[in-house]
Amino acid sequence: MISKTSILFISLFLAFVSSQALSTEAAQRQEMPLSEQLEGLPVEARLAYLRHLRDLGRNDLDLYFQLAVAFHEIGEADSAFQYYWQTLSVDPGFYKAYVNMGVLWDDLHRSDRALEMLDRALEIEPNDKLANAHAAYVLLTMKNYEESWKRLSRALEVDPEDAQSRFYLAIFFYECGIYREALVEWRRVAELSPGSSLASEAEKNISMIQEALEQARAFGKPFPAQGQ
Repeated sequence: MISKTSILFISLFLAFVSSQALSTEAAQRQEMPLSEQLEGLPVEARLAYLRHLRDLGRNDLDLYFQLAVAFHEIGEADSAFQYYWQTLSVDPGFYKAYVNMGVLWDDLHRSDRALEMLDRALEIEPNDKLANAHAAYVLLTMKNYEESWKRLSRALEVDPEDAQSRFYLAIFFYECGIYREALVEWRRVAELSPGSSLASEAEKNISMIQEALEQARAFGKPFPAQGQ
């Protein structure tokens, strides 16, 4: 028969073990990169946790960058820019902040500022595929086809299987009227990144081009495309 004293001892021991396990788990979590701690959380939860860390006095590069990304995702551009610049105040060579500001300026339809930020990123890291690919897209919207092609070529040289770069390549072909090549590249995007939002957009564009092809055939008109 187990005495009350023994039960109390066992309860206290279990509580001690549980608290140790929690403390160890918390310590391990703190040692993880902040991006990994936030992985899989919805943006609202990420923001709440990041604000909590900020209020506790944390003020490092990872915190500022993750706050910037979260505000970027919910469309609060002023706050996103604020924290991207704070990230750079900690480390002026953290080129990813420039890349993201370039993307944000492009979202705001400021191609000039977008290209400025992306070029700053490429001064630090010339081989960044996202900076090259997105700069190519911005240049395409500015009708600078030659420079756009150079940036796309560089991005694909760095990583020929990058779905984002291939997506922009498809847009390039589409804007130039080379629709069959655009179709080929969007199909490749869907294969490279199945189930992603990028693949979903590629599938929509594939359907759009296929419908245009069918209409052209139905009316006996040639489809305006020079691709193979």
